[in-house]
Amino acid sequence: MNKFNFIGSLFLMASVSTAAIAVDGYRPQNDAQRNYKACPAEAMEKGVRLVTPFCGSLPARPVFPDYETAFSGKLSRAELDVFSQRLNRFKALVAQYQVCINTRVMADGSLPTKTLDYAACADQWAVGQKGQSAEEWGFSCLGQNDWENPGSSVPLRCFAEEE
Repeated sequence: MNKFNFIGSLFLMASVSTAAIAVDGYRPQNDAQRNYKACPAEAMEKGVRLVTPFCGSLPARPVFPDYETAFSGKLSRAELDVFSQRLNRFKALVAQYQVCINTRVMADGSLPTKTLDYAACADQWAVGQKGQSAEEWGFSCLGQNDWENPGSSVPLRCFAEEE
């Protein structure tokens, strides 16, 4: 009887473990996607070159004035709004680029793991470009706000909304 309970317990634990793996959605090709957070610059460059035939090139990221320039009154609210539109267009392009990488390059996991790793690094590079532009725009907005409204609290419109 004890052997039966022991075997039943093992079977139950094995089925729970298998269910946990299935819920997680683990597939071997996802390793590249899960571990891409620390790509060196060379790997990102190689990844961008690797995905270009599949997804094209992401245009150069928009660059925005720094806080001091905006605070000095050299940036109007209208110019800031134009910069906001540029940022939103760039964010949309990054999203399209990421979708392409994930659906055309990494989707079925049939490419070698090293290729998938480089593609994941290209994805990380694109996210970094978007983040850098969003940060610059935020500083521009804060500088313009502090110049236009000295001593006021930071308006919510200085923080780009995620779409």
